[in-house]
Amino acid sequence: MNEHGTWRRVSPDARRFLRGRTPALARLGGWSLLESAHTFLTGYGVARALDDGFLAGRTAVGLGWLAVAGLGALLGAFALRGVFAALADLVEPLRDGLVRRAVRHALDRAVADPSRAADAGAVSRLTQQTEMARDSFAGIVLTARSFVFTAVGALVGMAALAPVLLLVVLPPLLLGLGLFLATLRPMAGVQRDSLDTDEALSSRVGAVGEGLRDIVACGGGASASSGVETLIGTQERLTRRLARWAAVRTVALGAAGRLPVIALLVAAPWLLDRGVTAGTLVGALTYLVQALLPALHSLMTALGSAGTRLLVVLERFCEPEVEPEPAPKPPHSPSPRAPTTRRMPRSAPPAKKEGCGR
Repeated sequence: MNEHGTWRRVSPDARRFLRGRTPALARLGGWSLLESAHTFLTGYGVARALDDGFLAGRTAVGLGWLAVAGLGALLGAFALRGVFAALADLVEPLRDGLVRRAVRHALDRAVADPSRAADAGAVSRLTQQTEMARDSFAGIVLTARSFVFTAVGALVGMAALAPVLLLVVLPPLLLGLGLFLATLRPMAGVQRDSLDTDEALSSRVGAVGEGLRDIVACGGGASASSGVETLIGTQERLTRRLARWAAVRTVALGAAGRLPVIALLVAAPWLLDRGVTAGTLVGALTYLVQALLPALHSLMTALGSAGTRLLVVLERFCEPEVEPEPAPKPPHSPSPRAPTTRRMPRSAPPAKKEGCGR
């Protein structure tokens, strides 16, 4: 199944989950606005400290603007504390719901077919995949929230300093993002195959463990181990493929993270000729290096690893529920007939006695 089909299966449950967590999302957004204000004050304070303070010969004014930028850092630390408190209201209910769904699905399978062996894949979903979904979801929420509100603060700050800065910074930034997004689909496919192999390996090892005594008694160790070795080799190849795509993702990350800085430095003479001050350039560079690019790096890393992993894991928890099969009907038998009374044969009428004489 491709990623579009996967998203169609996951999105209804995701929307219901998020609708039920509206207060937690509102608190998370409110705390994130403070972080956006911190980003805005960081670059704007540096630019004003140079243009209105140090470069103008007013040291006190420059120090005052630097103090404003430092106050923004304290504001960001206070906002981060509230963000983590609100994050727990999203992450823990997700983990609990996935555990309940995995248990219910395993029980439904057992009820539908009692003669079937225990579902070893359910063990992987209850332990490894549940924690994987919890950690991935928490990481994506943190990084996506941080990037969105950091980007808002940085871009608003650049527009407040000099709108022409956006013409220089945005194109290379969007180019790097496009290159990165092109790697998400193949990485999701490899991640899905890796999880399928992991569940198959778990089932295979469980079956071998149950029949270990018979395998040893019958001398079938070679055939039993060959299936396990094949799955281990498949998992190894998939891990290598995932590492290669991670390398491609790193190249895209470098393009998105470094090209905007290079473009700003190359365009510096052109910007200075159009009235952009040195303090404004330093402020824009501060926005890029200290705020926007670290947030972008975290977002791309999270989407490249945790994002694809979360989508693939949630697909397994969104499988349709197993309905018990109807009990087989008994074979058709003719309806019992009403007992019939057996008639005794009539005795012949007694013969008339003939006289000996008349």
